[in-house]
Amino acid sequence: MKKRILSAVLAAMMAVAMLSGCGSSSDTASGSETAESSEESSDYTIKSGTLMVGLEIGYPPMEYFDEDGATPIGFDVEVATALAVELGLELELVDTAWDGIFAGVTTDKYDCIISCVSYTEDRDNNYLLSSPYVANAPVIVVPNDSEIADIMDLEGKSVAVQMETTADYLIQEYIEEGLDTDLRQYEKVINAFDEIKAGRVEAVCTDSVVASYYLGDAASNYKTVWQAEEKEPIVICMKQGNDALAEKVNEGMAALFENGTMAELAVKYFGTEDVIEGLAEGFGVE
Repeated sequence: MKKRILSAVLAAMMAVAMLSGCGSSSDTASGSETAESSEESSDYTIKSGTLMVGLEIGYPPMEYFDEDGATPIGFDVEVATALAVELGLELELVDTAWDGIFAGVTTDKYDCIISCVSYTEDRDNNYLLSSPYVANAPVIVVPNDSEIADIMDLEGKSVAVQMETTADYLIQEYIEEGLDTDLRQYEKVINAFDEIKAGRVEAVCTDSVVASYYLGDAASNYKTVWQAEEKEPIVICMKQGNDALAEKVNEGMAALFENGTMAELAVKYFGTEDVIEGLAEGFGVE
């Protein structure tokens, strides 16, 4: 399947306000700064002294709004916050609809994307990608009483996905190979889970790191019945040609693995360090 893989200080730093609306091209977003970073400058970012990060704030537990409906929180938000601090930069978050997020980094609306970006060959060919910082894999989620036990059991069944995600590409590839399933694509992953909860679809295909979160209080009524054998690691995505930024990002992420920040965040959001096991080596951390 060609689209799949080839291969406690943060809380005080997460003050954020006034983000651009989802899908907006506006660059107004919040900053997180330290005393030393406010005086720093950089020649590898769009705005000197600022790391501008594109993300779709609607993909818990990776990035989502707090109960106030305005404050971004989540694993990727904290990773971006910590990375900016490591680089001595302020942080500016740019909330962007997923279907335009890669165009945004290409057209310099932000320096990088930290938004549960899965590694694919196509993305590797068209963007600069960091080493993986989270292990991930597509999964199939169904109600407990479902007879679906494997991805091939979607034959004649309906499956919901967020459009233009690797889960979407995965199901499309199975369809191209002969699987007769009713693929239903939604703008937001939460819409896919709303559909299965309402009984309007029989399965959801999504990332393993978000599946249980979206089921929420109803999680006990659903089960994961299939997971891709190949992992689909999560990476930071940058514009082709910005090697200086890529080098800084990898250096910063190496520091976050080495000082234990990534382990703390993994436990905080996923309850285990398994999702980052072995990935530090990709950043040169032994």
